[in-house]
Amino acid sequence: MSDAAASNGIELTILLADDQIPARVGMKRAIEPHGFRVVAEAASAEDAVRLAQARQPDLCVLAVALPGNGIEAARLIKRSLPSTKIVMMTSAARDEDMLGALRAGADGYLLMSTPSSRLPHAILGVARGEAALPRAMTARLILEFRERGTRRRLVLP
Repeated sequence: MSDAAASNGIELTILLADDQIPARVGMKRAIEPHGFRVVAEAASAEDAVRLAQARQPDLCVLAVALPGNGIEAARLIKRSLPSTKIVMMTSAARDEDMLGALRAGADGYLLMSTPSSRLPHAILGVARGEAALPRAMTARLILEFRERGTRRRLVLP
C-alpha cells in the first residue's frame, strides 16, 4: 500500500462497475497503486448489486450508464449496505442524473474525465465522509437547493 490510503492507515476495498472494460481497467490502474484493493468488478447493475452484497466493499464506484441502471444499483446497494460509500461516474454532466444519484444514496458524483491522478484522492475523501462533486455541478446543486426551498415556501391562495 502506498500514498493516499497507506499514509492514512486505511485499506479500502472497492467494487468497480462499468460495462466498458477499458474504463474499469483505467480506474483500477489509477487507484490500486494508492493502496485501494479492488475486490470485485461488474459490467451490469444486477452484477454490481449481487457482488456488493457478497463482497461487502467499503466503497462502490458505479457508472451511471451501467446496463440495468447504475442509479438504481446505487439505491439497492445503499439499502442493503448502508455503510458502503458510493461514487457515481458519468461521461455526461446531467443535473437530473446527479440529483437522482444523490437521492439514491450516492456519496460522490464524478465525471469520467476526472484526471486519474485525482481519482484516488476523491475516493479517499468520500471514504472519510466528504462529498466528491465537480465544481460546476456543485454550483448547480446549490441552485437546485435554493430553488426548491423557494418553491416550498410559496403560499397558494
